[in-house]
Amino acid sequence: MATTKMRRTIVYIDGFNLYYGIRQKFGRRLLWLNLNSMCTKLLKPDQELIAAKYFTARVAGTRNDPTKSQRQLEFLEALETLPNLSIIYGHYL
Repeated sequence: MATTKMRRTIVYIDGFNLYYGIRQKFGRRLLWLNLNSMCTKLLKPDQELIAAKYFTARVAGTRNDPTKSQRQLEFLEALETLPNLSIIYGHYL
């Protein structure tokens, strides 16, 4: 009996492109997406998710949207509860 060797897979997520892509196509209703679930659904049958890396930068509130940074913080805190997901912070220019 042949066994299929599982390929260990790491998914890299560009947080800004994901956010604005979802927001443009679906509005706000999918912004609280479970990233581990999304990544797992994208895998091929012989792939195993061992890690997801979410790249983002902190945002600041604006005059038009003073709660922007608080909403992002809440989302990032939720992401921190997901197993095998790490958040990598950069700087937005």
